[in-house]
Amino acid sequence: MNIDKESKKNLNRRREFRIVEQADIFYHKIEVNPEIETKLAFNNIVDNAIVQPLRASSPSASSSPIDQLLPDSQSQEKDTLNVNISSSGISFTCKEELQAGDYIMVRVLLLSGMTIITTCCKVVYSKPSNPFEDDHYPYLIGAHFVNLKSEDKELLNNYVNKKRTRQFALNTLLTSFIIAIIMMPDLALELLLDFLSFLFETLIEVAYLINEVFEYNIDHVVESVFHMKVHNTEITAFYLELVLGLALLYPLSRMVFSAIKNFIYRCRVFYIRKKASIQYYWHEQTLWYKAGLFSAGIALLTCYVLFFI
Repeated sequence: MNIDKESKKNLNRRREFRIVEQADIFYHKIEVNPEIETKLAFNNIVDNAIVQPLRASSPSASSSPIDQLLPDSQSQEKDTLNVNISSSGISFTCKEELQAGDYIMVRVLLLSGMTIITTCCKVVYSKPSNPFEDDHYPYLIGAHFVNLKSEDKELLNNYVNKKRTRQFALNTLLTSFIIAIIMMPDLALELLLDFLSFLFETLIEVAYLINEVFEYNIDHVVESVFHMKVHNTEITAFYLELVLGLALLYPLSRMVFSAIKNFIYRCRVFYIRKKASIQYYWHEQTLWYKAGLFSAGIALLTCYVLFFI
């Protein structure tokens, strides 16, 4: 049993830092003769298994044989998956159950940077996917890149490093914020209320200044164009200001509601993914580990409460 666990750990060990990214992914399994695999380089395997048959079937095709093999990318939500990718390998869910040692041709479109990577991979493991995830396929496979081009490898390295730096900075700020709240809850609550009060007052002041500037310009335009008396100018400016305000309120409200909807959607996605990961992690642990973790949580919570009493 220990040997099996150790072999699985070595099998699933990551060579490089990985990030979770939304991507359109397409793959095609390559049928390789084991005798050829042991004797030839992988580029020759790809050439014998893919390129030559496609060139024989369509010799007049102008596109690359590998591009003919994989379909065009369509960035639709149903095709989008959260992939785990690094410069050395990739992990994603799929409908087809693959076996360790299978070769696949993969094309990945990273949606955030619209970066396309096309390469060949060797499957390292295949197992059932997380059943608690909402958007997933039945099988989770992990594969390492076999003949990734140096340009693509450098592109992936730069992309992953940027995301890693961003995640590290965000996680550091979030961790510091949570620790500060835990250590000083009363001060954190007071600062939060002060910040909300300051934000509300600032928004009111900005709205008032915008309204004053808008009203002044409307009065000036009406007075210089129509040459009316002061009373008539004020009435005309008031109704004109009301109409323009209502006209501007519609696109502004759409922008605000869209931003709120997008924020709620991102929070929901984050909550669902974290909940699924925690459920999957909890489901994989033993009863004794769960009991120990639960007891440790109760002990920490008790010490925290006693500290403030």
